Amino acid sequence: MSPYDLTNLAALKAWLGLPAAPSANDATLGALIGAASRAILAALSRPGLLPQNYVELRNGERRTLYLRHWPVLGVNSVTWNGLIVPEIDAASLAAAFGWTLRPGDLAPPGAPQALDLFGVWPSHRRDNVVIDYQAGYAVRGETQAVPLAAPIELAALAPYGPWASDLGVVDAASGAALTAVASAPAAGQYAVSGGVYAFAAADAGAAVSLSYGYVPQDLAQAALELAAERFRAAEHIGVRSKSLGGQETIAFDASAISAPVLALIQPYRRVAG
Repeated sequence: MSPYDLTNLAALKAWLGLPAAPSANDATLGALIGAASRAILAALSRPGLLPQNYVELRNGERRTLYLRHWPVLGVNSVTWNGLIVPEIDAASLAAAFGWTLRPGDLAPPGAPQALDLFGVWPSHRRDNVVIDYQAGYAVRGETQAVPLAAPIELAALAPYGPWASDLGVVDAASGAALTAVASAPAAGQYAVSGGVYAFAAADAGAAVSLSYGYVPQDLAQAALELAAERFRAAEHIGVRSKSLGGQETIAFDASAISAPVLALIQPYRRVAG
């Protein structure tokens, strides 16, 4: 599964009412998931939804810059005309040289966030502002208790959409980071697959804080529906309508992305700017 896929094979087979067991259709369904996900991301004008780093080069004619990717998880650095611009707090805005990031929405879809620059003067120089930041849909600091009895594992709560990528686990009491391993975790380690986190018996009962990327539920649903539509369309490739005994005519939707899917993804579109 690609990190850019907006749903997975198990979810698509369940949506189509197909058996969960491996079948000859699995490769086709997997390819359709990838194609549907890419089509949706292209329609949104967004290269990805999961947390990743971005570097933007912006012209410095404005003191307020709306970042192209959201939600913003953190700003690593800002430079203006080659000078490092520090972060400042609200109490220091009156006479300061620095930047502040306006807060984002708590739940998806969210909206582009503004970075405000203070103590600089607008100029028409190209690409003289460089912003290095991390953005993507993520849950951070979700605290749960490791079960006392086997299986010593817990599932991410994923309140806004299906779990998609691991961003780390820390001990909620000490703040110490646990080490990710592929399987059979020992004390101070964890393993994760599909949003289920496994721990060692030595860590049973401990409070842990999970951070992970997720796909917003309406976009995951849009990918399901689009992939399912393309799968069923194979039964009538190139056919726009057919008549049944001269009594009834069935018309097929020939649009690239159907209206219900477009309605689901519309709130997440990035407007060029």
